[in-house]
Amino acid sequence: MNEPVKKVNRLISRIAGGDKNALGRLFELTAGYLRSMAYAYVRDKSLADDVVSETYLKVVRHAASFDPRQNGLNWLFKIVKNTALNLNEYEARRAHADIDSVKDAAAAFDALSDAGLMRSALAEAVRGLNKVDRELVYLKYWEGYTVRELARMKGISSSAMQERLKNILKKLKSKI
Repeated sequence: MNEPVKKVNRLISRIAGGDKNALGRLFELTAGYLRSMAYAYVRDKSLADDVVSETYLKVVRHAASFDPRQNGLNWLFKIVKNTALNLNEYEARRAHADIDSVKDAAAAFDALSDAGLMRSALAEAVRGLNKVDRELVYLKYWEGYTVRELARMKGISSSAMQERLKNILKKLKSKI
């Protein structure tokens, strides 16, 4: 076992023994990695933070059952993965049925508006955009895609995508 894994294992054992400082140290050592992994699954920063918080709660609850001969870092990663996947399932079940039935992203705003989930002025402004711009707004601000991911999808540079999104937001602001 390498040294970082040994440190994590010792901290988990200390948590199991009731050491209150060990959890803070474990957080300092692993939170960045866990947050990055959680974000890869849930694609939303606040949800990723929720996953990480839930992970540390589970560590406290189940530290006594952890076998220190195993890889504690992998144990943490498994908790993050399972927590994120469970959250994704919950979010999917919670999603509005109209959104799930939308065939293309540009039509999603119409479904949101029809469901009363968007302010009418915003809904009207979004409807005034062309199909590609509506799709970009939906993917960026509803689905949570990054500028880099959108740029890759559309085959343009990140800076060009950032400029396009800025112009779309200006159009929306002028109509609201």
